[in-house]
Amino acid sequence: MGKRDVITRRVFVLGGFFSSLSLLTVGMLGVPLDFMWLKKITGFGGDIFIPKEDIPPPGGEPRRHFVGKFWLVNLEPGTTPNGEKTEGGLLALWTKCPHLGCTIPWRPDFKFSGRQGWFRCPCHGSTYTKEGGIIVAGPAPRPMDVFPIEVMNDLSIKVQTGRQFEFTGSGQNPTRAVLYEPGQKTPPPG
Repeated sequence: MGKRDVITRRVFVLGGFFSSLSLLTVGMLGVPLDFMWLKKITGFGGDIFIPKEDIPPPGGEPRRHFVGKFWLVNLEPGTTPNGEKTEGGLLALWTKCPHLGCTIPWRPDFKFSGRQGWFRCPCHGSTYTKEGGIIVAGPAPRPMDVFPIEVMNDLSIKVQTGRQFEFTGSGQNPTRAVLYEPGQKTPPPG
C-alpha cells in the first residue's frame, strides 16, 4: 500500500481562516459596491415610452399607465369647461393626490357641477378636472402634478417620471399640454 496524502491540522485551520476572511471581505465590500453601481432605472422614476397606438384621441377618456403612475390625457384645443384656455395636446398627470398621496382614479360615471367624468380622490374627495387635473373641490392644496412629455420622431412619446416632479401642479396645467397630432411631422433634432 502506498502512503496516503493527509491534510495536517495546520493546513486545515489556515484554509478555514483564509476562506472565512475572504467571505467576510466579499460580504463587507460586495454589498456597498453593488449598491453604488449605476443601474438603468425602469418604471417609475425613469423614462416611460408610450407607442402612438396607446395615446388617447383628443377629448377621449384618459388612459392610465400603471408602470409610470400617471394618467395620459389628450386635451382638445379651446377653452375648458372651467374657463382655462389650451391649445390642446398631451398631459401626463401623476396619479398621486397632492393632499395626502392617495391614488386618484378616473371616474367616468361621477357627476359634479353638471358634468360627468372627473378625477376624484377616494380618500378625502378632492375632485379634479379631466382637462388638466385642476382642483375644483376638496382639501388638496394644488392641482394634480404633471410629468414632462417629449414627442419622438415615430410619434411615440417619452414621459419622464419620478418624485422630482412633485409640486409641479398648477392652474396652468392645461396650457402646459404638449402639442400632438397623429399626422404631425416632428422636425429632426438639431
